[in-house]
Amino acid sequence: MKKICLSVVAASAMLFSAQTISAQEVAQVEVDATVEQRVQDDFRQIEIQELPAEVQQAVERDFAGATIAEAHVKEHEGEQKFKLKVTTAEGEEKELYADAQGNWIDKDKKKDKAYDEK
Repeated sequence: MKKICLSVVAASAMLFSAQTISAQEVAQVEVDATVEQRVQDDFRQIEIQELPAEVQQAVERDFAGATIAEAHVKEHEGEQKFKLKVTTAEGEEKELYADAQGNWIDKDKKKDKAYDEK
């Protein structure tokens, strides 16, 4: 009888410790993902009115009827890069990247090279 009680106590202790470890791992993964997103992103939100006129004109020119929902800026090697969240006239949400001169940046390419959509 003593062995059975001891076994139940031991099994309960193992189960409790396994749940605690699992919860800690999940919490750590969520924290790591949040920190990684902030480090990768490095953009800070700005008011839409703070966007350079060239960037606003590029949106109007290339995405007629679109509205800018959010604007973010990042300084890199003395240059400003902008991340825009826009809603097109068709209702599609897009995330666009541009330099301060209103040139679009292809986020899918590893290098930040400006390109023209034609």
